[in-house]
Amino acid sequence: MGSIKKTLFLPVEIMARELDSKLLIAHKALEKGFSVVIGTKGAVYKTARSYGSGIYFYKDHSRLSARMLDELHVLGLKIAVLDEEGLSWPSPEEYFSRRVNDKVFQVSDAIFAWGQKQYDIIKKTPSADEKKIHLIGNPRFDILHSKYRTFLEDQAKHSLSFVENDYVLINSMFTPSNWNPLLYGTPSYVEHMRMRGLIQNDEQLNFYTKVSESSAELFDVYVSLVKNLSKTFPNTKFIIRPHPDENQEKWYNLFATEKNVIVENKGSAIYWILGAKVIIYTGCTTAIEAWAMNKPTLRYHPIPETEFGPFLPNRFGKTIKTETELFEELELVLHSSEDKRFDVDPEYVESFIKNAFTADAAENIISVLDSFYEGDNLIDRFSFKQLKKRIQLFLFFDIKKRLVSRIIGKIKRTLQQKDVEKESKIAQAKSQKFPKLEQEDIESRLISLDKINGKKTKQKWDIVKLAPKTFKIDNHNN
Repeated sequence: MGSIKKTLFLPVEIMARELDSKLLIAHKALEKGFSVVIGTKGAVYKTARSYGSGIYFYKDHSRLSARMLDELHVLGLKIAVLDEEGLSWPSPEEYFSRRVNDKVFQVSDAIFAWGQKQYDIIKKTPSADEKKIHLIGNPRFDILHSKYRTFLEDQAKHSLSFVENDYVLINSMFTPSNWNPLLYGTPSYVEHMRMRGLIQNDEQLNFYTKVSESSAELFDVYVSLVKNLSKTFPNTKFIIRPHPDENQEKWYNLFATEKNVIVENKGSAIYWILGAKVIIYTGCTTAIEAWAMNKPTLRYHPIPETEFGPFLPNRFGKTIKTETELFEELELVLHSSEDKRFDVDPEYVESFIKNAFTADAAENIISVLDSFYEGDNLIDRFSFKQLKKRIQLFLFFDIKKRLVSRIIGKIKRTLQQKDVEKESKIAQAKSQKFPKLEQEDIESRLISLDKINGKKTKQKWDIVKLAPKTFKIDNHNN
């Protein structure tokens, strides 16, 4: 069995959210003798498909991913999934209907859960095999642990354009109202949910409409707040970091004349949290990350509470209902000599985030994935039924899906006059989710992780570019 090459495929959807944690997984995998392919979802998928073997570690277990994962499973890959949005949701019922799909559970060899709360939801799936569900947390919270603080500091130095500390950070979460039609080609958030098949009845339409309306009200509230903050605290810097799915140009235009307000989308949110004195937010998961990094968190939410947004982040900050009270609290925090995070019950935290205090999720993930190579677990036995299904999938994906869509796309492009300016804006919008990634970006993170592990000799890796923003990594000595 030693001759079998261990390969791990790590597709990344949102670079700022996932790259560091996925490279932490990669670092652990490289130590176990894996080859790792990491990069954009499309390029990693194509590479995995061409390999036809290895382990495909995907970022969700939703209905929209079922067909792709089924294809890769039939082609011979093992499937492992950890839902990147499995931490925060409006309700267990809403999460189960949107993010948990029985077909994915049928083809998955390992399902990783954030904590007991998510575990209790996903195990209700008819095809859920509790032996395959592993309660581990998420490596995104590994790197927030004090053990990895120097890693974050290293990356922040290289990634951020703003080098001062003690600013006020405002991480926005207003995608449903501040929608960017160029990003997905849909005119509104509600229409986007409809196009994805998530609106199929009046109840679902009402839910997403209310989500959008509540978000719009909060967006206006926060625009007014930041304008007033900039005038009340003229010597304080305010950093607005829009969500990657938002229309960021709108934020830039709104605060173009405010000298102490900076709208910035570069780098991970946790790099910005690192240098912040305090975080102001509502409904944003970054508040939980800020709490994990021992930062004060103020939740400003002056409108009536609703059931249409995620509830968990709101438990990690002091809720404030008026601007006057917020200004008073902010004054106290800005003049405090030490950071003091909001008090949250540790058992409550751990029920949602298993590794909130242990920083061992990545290690536990690789332990599970490495076990796939024990015995003959990764050797598929040939059968006529399997061959028949491979042929059917080949025909469906390569001919029906790709060829037909390409023909239709070509016809559309022929009939429509090419709008160069619009295409440029679309490309710019999409780059918000995954800007450039180069070999040195990967290598610098691996070197930083080596230092944390106490390695004194410089490790060498073979890093080969497979496609734009996508690389294959091997230990030099493997």
